[in-house]
Amino acid sequence: MKDIKARWLLPVMVLLLAACSKMDDTYQQFLDGGEIIYTGRVDSLKVLPGKNRVLLSWYLVSDPKITTCRVYWNQRGDSTEVPVKRTGGTDTIRLILDKLPENIYTFQVYTYDNAGHSSVKEEAIGNAYGDAYIATLSNRPVRSAKYDAAKKETTIWWFGVNNQVQHVEVLYTNSAGVETKVVQRADSVPENPRDPLEFRASLKLPDYKAGTSFRFRTAYKPVKIAIDTFYTAYETRVMQ
Repeated sequence: MKDIKARWLLPVMVLLLAACSKMDDTYQQFLDGGEIIYTGRVDSLKVLPGKNRVLLSWYLVSDPKITTCRVYWNQRGDSTEVPVKRTGGTDTIRLILDKLPENIYTFQVYTYDNAGHSSVKEEAIGNAYGDAYIATLSNRPVRSAKYDAAKKETTIWWFGVNNQVQHVEVLYTNSAGVETKVVQRADSVPENPRDPLEFRASLKLPDYKAGTSFRFRTAYKPVKIAIDTFYTAYETRVMQ
């Protein structure tokens, strides 16, 4: 019985030793150059959308040896480098990437030192908006508009707006024949104070020149952190 066990254990031990040797060879290729060195990764990477562009921002908190950041997008098909001069504290890096086709992008950011060591990647997703988004926008609809000859003013009554609207611009001619601009923003406190401010349902245009028209357009941001404002085309309303 002892001979049988010995004959059975011997080939198993040989196989185990061979497997361990192969594992050592596999890991050795990563250790031949010494310990792997990484630079510090970026912190708090954000993507702020804009019109055919984005603003990337991030912090460099650690590793004073960092000299360069590199940004990749389009499945690493496009990239750019950002030279870095550390201040000894926390540094804020901002980078605008423009001329971007309207799309959703994944951005990967790495740091490097002068020896070519890199960090692990930091990744964030963001949008570049363009004509397709603008085509979805519409002016705030006018419910009615009336000129008051006694007060020499026109009052516009509006329908509602969605939460992407930033303001409405109205251009009209005053009694002196000068074009005047009025900007209406959300400034009405809602019933629930925790809700955002609301747009008023009406807008007065004082010192309005009788028999003239007014033009208006609506400004949008797809998200609050967008770096650009998007406008509808001007719409004209003739006042009798």
